[in-house]
This record gives sequence, C-alpha cells and structure tokens, in this order.
Amino acid sequence: MNRVLLPLVSVTILIVGCVKPPIEGRLDPYTPAQLHFASKELKNDTAVGTPTASRDAAGQILYVTVPVRSATNKDLHVDYRVTFFDRTGTPINSTSWFTRTLVSNVPDYITVKSTTPLAADFQVDFRYAQ
Repeated sequence: MNRVLLPLVSVTILIVGCVKPPIEGRLDPYTPAQLHFASKELKNDTAVGTPTASRDAAGQILYVTVPVRSATNKDLHVDYRVTFFDRTGTPINSTSWFTRTLVSNVPDYITVKSTTPLAADFQVDFRYAQ
C-alpha cells in the first residue's frame, strides 16, 4: 500500500506546488488630488492657484477654473484635460487634451465646463504639449 500511496502523495504535492497565486494590484498610497502633472519639471515650470468650481445660473453645469502661469522666463506649451466625477467618485466624462500656451510670467486661467449636471467633482491633468 505504501508503494501506491507514496507516488500518489508526491504527484498531489507536485500539482499543488505548481499552482501560482494571482498577482494582485497594490493599493496606491497617495490620495488623488485635483491637479496632476506628468513630470516634476512641468510642476516646477508652472505656478497654479486654487481651482474653483461653480454652477451655472440654473445650477446644472459645473464650471472649473484653474489659475495658471508659466513660472519661467519662457513661454510654455502645455496640454490639459479635465475628468469629471459624480457624487460617488465615479468618472462620468473626460475632455480630450487641449493645448494652451502660457506666456512667461503672465497669469492666465483655464476654464472648462462639464457636459452633464451629474458632475460633482473634477481632476485636471497637465503635460507638456505633444
């Protein structure tokens, strides 16, 4: 009986040992902010103020305004997009990438409006123009 049981146990251990566990995602330790930059260089080359959100007169459409300027002695060409979220934090729509030239040390404003009254929050992403 040991002659039959020993190979069976060995095969069972071999099969169980070959099963790999799934690779699970790791939690992001950083809480998402409303403004994100694609690189540290772009973050250092720009100065942004506190973004504001307001509704139209009917209280339906969300308008987002971000004060921004080139903080260098050269004009910057940046792309930006805005993602809107509902009250539960679920993304509901995102704009395409828009290009903006920020004139050296001149304050400017980026304003974008949502396409639905469900928008409750937003995130703005910046990158160097592509």
